[in-house]
Amino acid sequence: MRTNRWGFALILMLLVVALVVLGRQRRTAAKLRGEIAQQRDEASLRARLNAEAQKLVANRVSPEELERLRAERNAVATLRAEIETMKRRAEIIARATADRSPTGTELNPIPPSMKDVAVSANLWKNAGEATPDAAFETALWAGVGGDVEKLASLLAFDAEAQTKADDIFANLPASMQQELATPQRLIALLVAKDVPLGSARIWAQYGTPTDAKITAQLLDAEGKSKSVQLSLRSEADKWRFVVSGKIVERYAARLQAP
Repeated sequence: MRTNRWGFALILMLLVVALVVLGRQRRTAAKLRGEIAQQRDEASLRARLNAEAQKLVANRVSPEELERLRAERNAVATLRAEIETMKRRAEIIARATADRSPTGTELNPIPPSMKDVAVSANLWKNAGEATPDAAFETALWAGVGGDVEKLASLLAFDAEAQTKADDIFANLPASMQQELATPQRLIALLVAKDVPLGSARIWAQYGTPTDAKITAQLLDAEGKSKSVQLSLRSEADKWRFVVSGKIVERYAARLQAP
């Protein structure tokens, strides 16, 4: 009888041990399954992060490209502002010219010469290009009147200036290139802003039959004065203003200013 009790107790003990071992195995298996699932999730997350990182690398803008885009933005903003300013200036001059126009009963006054006196902007005219002083007045007239095409035709680029102007033009957006049409018109637009709305007088003019220099005084509408010295050359009996590489560089710097 006692033997049966011990046998039963032993069996019960073995059963308890087996249950404990089985429970531990189940907990261990559940933990392992959880760790495996976590590892799978982490692996999937790493894969997604790697994929996103590759996309960012592929779409990353280089410092050089970023600088180019900023320069392009500044150039377009400057040119848009120049165009609007030119339009407003042309309207001001047109109104001033209309106010000074003689009536039908008045005789046409003899226009003054810039070589003799300071001539106000509303009296500037298209004087042609047969002489340096005539080309100077025509350039002023075109600048304040917004005639970019005419002003561009009065510019003669040296080799360096032409190359630099071509480069600036090539870096503009296609829409702006289409609007300006040529590098010469681009520079002419920038030159137009330097033409004041006040008056101009030629102080000196000298040179040879093919080259000339003009020293002039320009006054803006507020009466602020500046002196300029311009170089011209004769091409097919028409005088053109010489545009050097340094002049184009100066205008290029204006385009890049924020």
